[in-house]
Amino acid sequence: MQLVTIHLLRRGSPRRLKASAISVSAAVLVSIAVMQIRAETESAAEIKDPSPDARFALRVGNADQKVELIEKASGKVMIDLGEPWRRQVLVWSPDSKRVAYGNRGDRSGEVKVYVWNGSAFEEASLPEDLPVPHIKLPKDCGAVKNYGGAVTPVRWLKSGDLELSSDLMMLCRESSDTCTAEVHFTLAFDAQHHASVKNVGKTKTEVSH
Repeated sequence: MQLVTIHLLRRGSPRRLKASAISVSAAVLVSIAVMQIRAETESAAEIKDPSPDARFALRVGNADQKVELIEKASGKVMIDLGEPWRRQVLVWSPDSKRVAYGNRGDRSGEVKVYVWNGSAFEEASLPEDLPVPHIKLPKDCGAVKNYGGAVTPVRWLKSGDLELSSDLMMLCRESSDTCTAEVHFTLAFDAQHHASVKNVGKTKTEVSH
């Protein structure tokens, strides 16, 4: 700091020195404020589910209470995924070029798939109607209360297909049994990133008394 002061005294007038000092001080204060804001934002958010190449990750619950796919090094938002529900699931392909996102609520959810084009993530087109479990209810179930369900991404296969699970929960009003059903299926993607249902497994139903 002393060397800088001597240098300025030799080359400029006291007035110029004062103006320069104020300018430097203001720049330092602004820089510190920005760093503090960024630190507070990052500390309030949860960074998780990094890509295999460690370049991207999911940021949940920032200052705006959003879910975002970010570039880890810079903090740049690559995808604004909206508001977080009860649980978030992110599944990366081994090459970090495809990612499936599931946002789960208490009775519903959403799933989206994105593909890296070299500079940004593009959203893939998914079928409007994805498979749902064919739940088997007990004979004495009577009337049922539907607790809903959702589709959740599970993993990317070596073939490039995406495996997902679809679940459903119902309550038997007369017996008070809880019936939970789940079915796994895969999505295949064409060159334009349009998905189609490829394989649908058998529904598995569990009954808890």
